[in-house]
Amino acid sequence: MDLKSTLKYTKNLSILYVEDDEDAIEHLSSILETLFLTVDKAFDGKHGLETYSEYYTKNHKYYDLVLTDIEMPNKNGIQLSEIIMDINPNQHIIVISAYNDKERLQQLLTLGITNFLHKPVESRNFFDTFKKCSKIICEQMDIKEELISSQENNHNLEVLFDIINQVAIISKSDLQGNITFVNDLFCLTSGYKEEELLGESHNILKHKDMPDTVFKNIWQDIKTGKVWRGKLKNQSKDNEDFYVNANIFPIMDSKNKIIEYISIQFITTEEEVKNREFKKKVIEQYQESKRTDFTSRKMIDDLQKELKRYKKIDLTQLNSTGNVDFLELSLKNEKLRSSKFNSQLKYTENNYKRLEDEFDKYKFALKEKLSTLVEDNKTLQLREEVHKKKLLLLEDNLESKELEFNKMNENNEKRSKEIGDLREVIIHLEEQKKTS
Repeated sequence: MDLKSTLKYTKNLSILYVEDDEDAIEHLSSILETLFLTVDKAFDGKHGLETYSEYYTKNHKYYDLVLTDIEMPNKNGIQLSEIIMDINPNQHIIVISAYNDKERLQQLLTLGITNFLHKPVESRNFFDTFKKCSKIICEQMDIKEELISSQENNHNLEVLFDIINQVAIISKSDLQGNITFVNDLFCLTSGYKEEELLGESHNILKHKDMPDTVFKNIWQDIKTGKVWRGKLKNQSKDNEDFYVNANIFPIMDSKNKIIEYISIQFITTEEEVKNREFKKKVIEQYQESKRTDFTSRKMIDDLQKELKRYKKIDLTQLNSTGNVDFLELSLKNEKLRSSKFNSQLKYTENNYKRLEDEFDKYKFALKEKLSTLVEDNKTLQLREEVHKKKLLLLEDNLESKELEFNKMNENNEKRSKEIGDLREVIIHLEEQKKTS
């Protein structure tokens, strides 16, 4: 008895047990209550159907499993199964019977029922049947949950893509760089129609001011799976210049093999480009200011030391030569010059900090959105692979069940033939007895 491995699949499932034999109910109910989360009992076919309908009304879902006897009053097991399969064609049903009737088995198989238990029920066969059936149910539930989750992710990706699609220039290309997709904003900005762009290289937008080394670096990065980010100057069909902040991503399959590239670009202006150049100059100025400030402070320290040295000298001698006045005037000039440097340094630092904060906020927000898009796309692709594998596994399980049934059918035919042969022997013996 493999209770532990069976319980792994049955512990969260519900079952309806329909049986008119009180001894059988008492014997099996205790085992079922150990295995299943919910166990409801019915005492004939009519009662079973009522219980089945009440459960759905109360819980808004059907039983995961139905275990029913064949021979029962007020609707037998076959009639009950027919009605249940009409209500819920995906219902899993296990039929238990004391008879090995080929005709009845054929009726049940026609309904799609392939799980059977024969009275008296053997312990091993009982647990194996419930384990196989419950495992399939759990796998189907997992697939359903993953499909729902996948659909939600797809919806979220569609919403996110729709948002980006309205504000960004988006294009896709094959491994050779030929355009395979463009959005409306791409066409609007470039001045080309979609049919003019598809199949063309992105070089169709290349501006003469852009050096070839930039595009060489782009290909070096994206071919190795890296994301390239940078500024590009493009030229439209009407020879109008436009600037973009470009983000070019390699798209991978489930085996991390690059299958295409996607480019997401945001329009910028020449003024914004100049602002970025200004930021670069601010950084350079800031560094130069720090160097100048260090030199000024050193000069002040040297002058202060010189002043202290002079204070130790006889002031009458200094007054006669005017050295003190000259020294004080030099010190004031150096302090004034240092103050100007400090003001300039403070202004530069504030400007730099403000520009850096704004740039970091923009960069962080864009990075988060794009990273989420790429990760969701990877997750979706991986889940699709998992779904395919699980479906293949289910198909293998179904083939295995079909083989088991065919084998069982062959055994039943052999038994039927043996019984027929025995009947003929008995009839022959009875006839011989009568004649004698």
